[in-house]
Amino acid sequence: MDAQTPGSLFSLTEKDRQLLALLQANAREPTASLARKLGVSRSAVQERIARLEKAGVITGYSVRIDQDKLQQTINCFTMTSCTNKSYTDVMTSLRKMEAVQAVYAVSGETDFIIHLATHTLGELNAELTRINMIKGVAHTASHIVMETKFSRRLML
Repeated sequence: MDAQTPGSLFSLTEKDRQLLALLQANAREPTASLARKLGVSRSAVQERIARLEKAGVITGYSVRIDQDKLQQTINCFTMTSCTNKSYTDVMTSLRKMEAVQAVYAVSGETDFIIHLATHTLGELNAELTRINMIKGVAHTASHIVMETKFSRRLML
């Protein structure tokens, strides 16, 4: 498939995979350093990054924040079941909630896993109440994260 066609798949080379892994570890690493690690020229790395961005493989750059260094954050994963054909309405409501960090569509007994992040248990309780009041939400079961043992970036 053509990499420029919207919705098409993009074929990664081994160098692409290595470059993406390096960028995931440190997106601010200088191009010259990336080139040394990959055994290619600096201009080759710049061209490869531009190609990956243009193809939509690289969609942006972000900062990973260690929440333990800041004010305490309460993370919660809420398993959510919806009534028949209410997924679009539920998603529209969830997108409006700042505490919702991500929503995963899953197989199994529930329809979604919702990742919530708040600063207090009171805020979390209020957000869970809001979710349970969304028309189309049939059932929720919430699990508060006690400790993150480790976190990995996506596999390539």
